[in-house]
Amino acid sequence: GCPSSDTARAIRYAADSGAKVINLSLGGPVPSSVQREALVYAVQKGAFVAIAAGNEYDEGNPTSYPAAYAKEIEGVVAVGAVDRNLKRAYYSNTGAYVEIAAPGGDLEMGSSGGILQQTLNNSYFAYPPSYLVIPRFNVLSYVALQGTSMATPHVSGLAALLASRQINRPEVIEAALKRFARDLGPTGRDDEYGSGLIDAKATLRGLGVAR
Repeated sequence: GCPSSDTARAIRYAADSGAKVINLSLGGPVPSSVQREALVYAVQKGAFVAIAAGNEYDEGNPTSYPAAYAKEIEGVVAVGAVDRNLKRAYYSNTGAYVEIAAPGGDLEMGSSGGILQQTLNNSYFAYPPSYLVIPRFNVLSYVALQGTSMATPHVSGLAALLASRQINRPEVIEAALKRFARDLGPTGRDDEYGSGLIDAKATLRGLGVAR
């Protein structure tokens, strides 16, 4: 429900504030030039951006934006999801814009098939933001969820790890993620997994920053 203009403003704000990694667990079916311009701006400011590829495969597999812009911008990647069997999650969108894959969960396998994360307690979604402030420690809860929105933070986390090792040029991070990804599906890049499943150990070792 967030307007594209506000999302673009948030991207620019993060980049202007010195963010090295931006996670966009969001998307929709409508193109937005203002979002695309914001992504380009962020990369130019030195921020790597990971974007959820979308969860509508069973609903016609529509192209999701702003993820679709990733293939056009070095330093921005669109992220698909795999389940615990390392197969494309049933909901995960496919297409030429999907560049990498990461664990996104599959609740059809039961709650253990989801991605455990700390998020807002559902009981508080109806309250205004002013109500959800420190010291209300009961606002957050751990919930098993699924989606490319859960896969994308895995990519952002690895990107942040690389940035902490002084590998912080967005286009270099993207190239490294793809080069050392674990190939899944047909040999080489494909529309389900992109370049494959991210592999933190292989990436760090391949770049010579870890044993």
